[in-house]
This record gives sequence, structure tokens and C-alpha cells, in this order.
Amino acid sequence: MKTFKRADRVAPLVKQILAELLSRRVKDPRLAAVVLTRVDIGDDLRLARVGYRIVKGGCGREAVDAALEAASGFLRRELGEQLKMKFTPELRFRFDESVDHVENVERILKELHLDGGEE
Repeated sequence: MKTFKRADRVAPLVKQILAELLSRRVKDPRLAAVVLTRVDIGDDLRLARVGYRIVKGGCGREAVDAALEAASGFLRRELGEQLKMKFTPELRFRFDESVDHVENVERILKELHLDGGEE
């Protein structure tokens, strides 16, 4: 039987709560085009690293970073009320560049496939 860490069980819940808060409760227009991609929580449940992307047509990355920093206190307080845990994790938002990396690798593979097929 595979056992899971508590952090692995809490992370999806944190992501769900934060996504709902961003879409329904946060009024900052700079955050309207933000999509959460992942939440990684430390084993002690005191730090949550939240990855995000910006949907096309959204604000620039610097503006979104500033808006998330400004909203982090509100988000953490609301998260604490809904999680009802002893400690509410500190939120650290990071732009998720993994999607760009995957798209770049796929583009390179496609170019290699096209070049290899002509021989």
C-alpha cells in the first residue's frame, strides 16, 4: 500500500481554494488572466510555492507579480479560514516557465522531424 505525505494531500486543496479566490473574490483586474498551474507544499506545511501562468491578453508578468504580492495577505487569510489547519502556509508565487520549455522542445522536435524526413 502506497502512503502519501500530508503535504501531497493538502496541495491540491490549496490550489483549488486559491483558484476559486482568484476568480471570485479578488477584484484586481491584473489577476483576471492568471491560471494556477501547480502548488508544492513543504513537508512541514509552512510554505506553499504556487506556480502560475498568464492567459493571452492578460497583463505583463511584472504587473501580475506585484498584484499577487499585494493580494497574498488576503489570500493567505482566506486560505487559513477554509483549511482550518494549525498553520497556514506562507504563499510564494512563481511564474511557471515549464509550459514555455515544453513548447520549445516540441518545436525543436518538430523541426528535427521535418529536416530528417526530407533526406
